[in-house]
Amino acid sequence: MKEAVYLDYAAATPVVPDVHRAMEPYLLTEFANPSSLHSAGVRAEKAVKASRKTIAKLFACHEDEIIFTSGGTESINTAIRGVVGARPGTQHVVSSNIEHPATLETLAHLKKRGHDITLVPCGSNGVVKADDIIRALTPRTTLISLILVQNEIGTVQPVADVGRLLIGINRQRRERGQPQVLLHTDACQAPVCLEVRMPTLHADLASFDAAKCYGPKGSGLLIVRRDIALQPLLYGGGQQANRRSGTEAVPLIVGAAAAFSYCAKKRPKETLRLKGLSQYLIKRIKKEIPRSIICGMNAERSPHIVHVAFADVEGESIVLRLDRAGIAASTGSACSSVSGKPSHIITALRIPGRFRPGSLRLSLGYAITKADVVAAFTTLKRIVLQLQNNN
Repeated sequence: MKEAVYLDYAAATPVVPDVHRAMEPYLLTEFANPSSLHSAGVRAEKAVKASRKTIAKLFACHEDEIIFTSGGTESINTAIRGVVGARPGTQHVVSSNIEHPATLETLAHLKKRGHDITLVPCGSNGVVKADDIIRALTPRTTLISLILVQNEIGTVQPVADVGRLLIGINRQRRERGQPQVLLHTDACQAPVCLEVRMPTLHADLASFDAAKCYGPKGSGLLIVRRDIALQPLLYGGGQQANRRSGTEAVPLIVGAAAAFSYCAKKRPKETLRLKGLSQYLIKRIKKEIPRSIICGMNAERSPHIVHVAFADVEGESIVLRLDRAGIAASTGSACSSVSGKPSHIITALRIPGRFRPGSLRLSLGYAITKADVVAAFTTLKRIVLQLQNNN
């Protein structure tokens, strides 16, 4: 059934016409391998180079600092495992307890291999304090990995503040002969509503996913500062300066560049529009569904994500009933939903127990109108109140 209202943009976005048009020639006619010496291969290589140039300008990085990947999960794995793998001995990595599963499971893998991992807890507002991250550092710390926009509740984490603090700390560590602490950020949800530029972010590595930004699935990238040693995950033909072997997926790379360009072009007006819609939705939920908690309410948030926890109901029941009414929503991260595990975010926020099973993420996007939000809320209110009364 075609959804009447799609409110799961944080899980997947459509490929917008601008992106589809940019990709189409490289799917149909310009399909050559960019490593080939013939004219068709050269044209494909030029498309990859042009995409690098576009992305470098958008994120204020050097073209040779971009690694094209299959998406956010690969980018995050490459960043974390790549940094740790390029340095000898047991290392210490600092992160938070509200990261995406791609980060948390990668850290769990490293812990099994003998590395030390510290997960700094967030506050009840869904934000980790920069000072708490810094206090967790030890002489053996080599990496901090911190999400920029939390994918379930939309809170903006203090990545730039951590980066600024690291400048002075790393200067002292050099004098002591201690390893430099690198900063990686999972920025996969950020470009929709936030301008991301590497110099102002003060991050050494940043992961992105075009599929969250109106681009094709299977297309992501990792920005890595030039002087950083990185152990690759994939070995083979030595593409992308031996940092990520495998034939470059030209249509996906072109699509990624077009998608991030689309977001940058639409962002100023779209952010304000989504802010108005999310504020309207939050206001009505708080007023008309009293047994509810808006997660991350008292913090800076990306306006495309609204996460609410309802008392005395199951989130899955709400999602299924919404679906039958033609409304697509989720209980949280799509990755967590696949695993069947409850969201770790709700636990991290220390929400009262009766609210934890009833979490719901409503994420907005370019095609959502005020009428859509009104219709979705009316249906949501009816479903939640009915379920709560039944309990």
